[in-house]
Amino acid sequence: MTPDKNTETDPLPPRRFGLQPRTILVLAVIWVILWGEYTLFFLISGVLVGLIITLVFPMPPVWFAGRFRPLRALQALAGLLVDIVRSSISVVATVLRPGPPVRSGIIRVNLLSDSDLYEALTCELVNLVPGTLVVEARRSTRSVYLHVLDIEADNAVDDARDNFRKAELRVLRALASKDEIQQALSKEGA
Repeated sequence: MTPDKNTETDPLPPRRFGLQPRTILVLAVIWVILWGEYTLFFLISGVLVGLIITLVFPMPPVWFAGRFRPLRALQALAGLLVDIVRSSISVVATVLRPGPPVRSGIIRVNLLSDSDLYEALTCELVNLVPGTLVVEARRSTRSVYLHVLDIEADNAVDDARDNFRKAELRVLRALASKDEIQQALSKEGA
């Protein structure tokens, strides 16, 4: 099977029905961790909860055609930490600055990749950085809407878009195939 490109003309991938053992196991482990008691009862109840969730709410498959690059993943983590520190300082300075109230806004950012996995990971990374928040992700148009703090600052909109794209490129370089990276870089240059 080839990855679904998820454009407006392509149908959504079919949902997976039936048993999903890995998903059930992950949900069972999360269940046990949330309860904080590591007993056979909570493990069995976690498996049952995972089974019910996967049967009632089947998810579409997530395609992964890339490969994990540990060095690039460390670079992505370092970039995230730098973004968090830089943005935290900026948010504190914005909040403590005297003057009129800060105006925020919502902007649209087009994604460079067609992968649900890379979109979700990028959105999670961006949500960890203070000052921006993903409020909506549209699969049909491959775009996300970001809430940006202090939209009237110099180049705030362009900076927010650039920061999102840098985060997406970090994710792609850490996980995507060479073809996916080249496709994203060609979209970025366009």
